[in-house]
Amino acid sequence: EFAAALLQSTPAINMLPDECESSFRFHNVQLNHDAMLLIKEALIGKPFRTLSFTNNDNGEDDPAGMSVDAIVDIVESNKRLRKLEIGRNRIGRDHIERLCSAVRTHALVELDLSNCFEPGNGDAMLTSLLTSGGLKLEKLVMFSNNITSAVSTVLADFLASNPRLKELDLEEDNLNDSDVALIANALRSNTTLRTLRLNENNITKVGKESLRLVLFDESSLNAVADSNHICTVDLGWKAFDVYNSHEQGQINRCRKIYSLLSSRNETMSNVQHFGNIDLKILPIMLEAVQKYAKNVNFLEVKPLLIVYEVMRKWGVGNFET
Repeated sequence: EFAAALLQSTPAINMLPDECESSFRFHNVQLNHDAMLLIKEALIGKPFRTLSFTNNDNGEDDPAGMSVDAIVDIVESNKRLRKLEIGRNRIGRDHIERLCSAVRTHALVELDLSNCFEPGNGDAMLTSLLTSGGLKLEKLVMFSNNITSAVSTVLADFLASNPRLKELDLEEDNLNDSDVALIANALRSNTTLRTLRLNENNITKVGKESLRLVLFDESSLNAVADSNHICTVDLGWKAFDVYNSHEQGQINRCRKIYSLLSSRNETMSNVQHFGNIDLKILPIMLEAVQKYAKNVNFLEVKPLLIVYEVMRKWGVGNFET
């Protein structure tokens, strides 16, 4: 009856405008083989913008619901598809090429393959996806897919190329500190990735420090300014969430610069880092302090204190009264 209803709805679905966010979601459904084929045929060619199939195929001879083969057939037939989720379905190596081809040819913008791959297959899928060319994904979820160091160079090269990708989820995989160092270096030139999830990997303090230096390098004002100001990294520690918490990178940059000026002001050490700066630059520096202060929510050090310290360097004004 459900398959028949889908078939009868075909004319209405085909008349939906292109901007309509139509979706079909199939979660935790048990089907026998004949029922699965009926629903598959009913979904073939249906122009849903979003398809979601989760926890349907456990890889056994008698799948619990919609098989991965059937899902791929449905995906390949839908030229309007933009978002695809195949979470907790056992995807084999023989499906990888077909899936990657569908992602490219259908111009998918979101792909969620959470907990789908056994060891080796997750690496193969990610490598094929990132090296195939023409990728338009803005969101990629590879949560709990046994991703390892075998793909870290490919992943880093992909991110360094500044692709469209805005969100990448690699939680509960098998990446280590060396892998994170490569990813962190790629983030130095990446201006598109907004969210990177790396929680529950094999990352120690060494890996955390690699990321921190990219997100907020406090060694100098220039280093702070050149840090990555748009990507929020989720490692399960709150300290990483605050570095780029604002959606505007310029505001994050201002906050970090003011934070460094504030911490140095506590020991009156800002002037030690200014070098032989010409007096003509003083108005610009004072304006900058005020500008950065406007984008900080909680000012532990008031701008006037930093202004006072800066002006003392040139002996401007009478500070004895």
